[in-house]
Parts: sequence; C-alpha cells; structure tokens
Amino acid sequence: MEKLIKKEKKYLSEFERQKAEIRRLWNLDEKSQHLIYMLIRMKNPRRMLEIGTSNGFSAFWWSLALEEGSGVLDTIEVFEERYLMAKRNLVSRKNIRQYFGKAEDIIPDLSEKYDFVFIDAGKIGYISYIKLLENKLADNAVVVADNTISHAETVAEYLDFIRNSPHFTTMELPVDSGLEISIFKR
Repeated sequence: MEKLIKKEKKYLSEFERQKAEIRRLWNLDEKSQHLIYMLIRMKNPRRMLEIGTSNGFSAFWWSLALEEGSGVLDTIEVFEERYLMAKRNLVSRKNIRQYFGKAEDIIPDLSEKYDFVFIDAGKIGYISYIKLLENKLADNAVVVADNTISHAETVAEYLDFIRNSPHFTTMELPVDSGLEISIFKR
C-alpha cells in the first residue's frame, strides 16, 4: 500500500485538502479503505458498483484496484456539489462511469451484473439499495456496507435482511465505523 500511496500522492493530497476544507465530506477511514482495496484486488471483479461517491476518494482507490483486471466502476452520487467535485477529481480515471441522482432511481436502469458492491450513502436507504440490487448481483458477488457499527440503529433493517437472507453469507468487521461484508449466492 505504501508504494501505491507514494505513487498517487498528488491526487491523494487533493482529496485530503478537500476533506479539511469541506466539513460534510465523509471519506472512508484509512483501515477500511485499505481493506476494501485488498478485497477488490483479490476478487478481481469485472463490474463494480459504488453507492455514495462523495468527492470521489474511494472511487479513486477502487479504480486503481480494478485497473489490473480491466474492471469498471459505476458510482452513484445524489448531491450535485459532490458529484461535480468527484467528476473533476476523477477525470484521469478512465474505468469509472459516474451517475448523478438517487440510487433508488438509477439502480433499476442499470443493466450490469455486479461482482462487487460498496455501499456508503444515506444509511436509511441501505435496505432499499440491497433489495433493488438482488437481481443485479452476479453469483458470488461481494457486498460491503460501511458504518454498520456507528449507525447500527439506522441500518438495522438492512442488517436484519442481509443476515437472515438465504442468499447471503455475511459478517461484520469491527474496523473503523464497522463493515458488513457479505457474499451473495443464488
């Protein structure tokens, strides 16, 4: 990770500057970001979906992780200011497709089957996101949801659904704000 951080220092310092200046940017914590980067590298997905782009910090990392396997990232952001900021921040990344709008409106129109999904958006929406995604997940897809410990009450319905579904094998990791990592099986 250290080599990659040094190589991408110019871009990463811009994300840090933005986070310091704009209080309502919620970039992923470092341990979570490194762990998910490694999961993506191990899974080597062809198609990945991120719900909640913010300023593009995590999308930048996921794009790097996907590069080796020629994977493509679709990322959705509901707030226009963040969407436009991410668009500027990610201009050099050729394997990202950005969508602006509500995930609930965009997901039904996506035609892809996803091998990897990262959810870090409006916590109350986690349950609707996963239900909309079920028929868009490839067999053995990995789904990672952030903030499952810090926002446990808000995501309780999501956690109940995914933990009791016969289609998901799941576990919570007490890393940073909490990650629920699930594998989908038809």
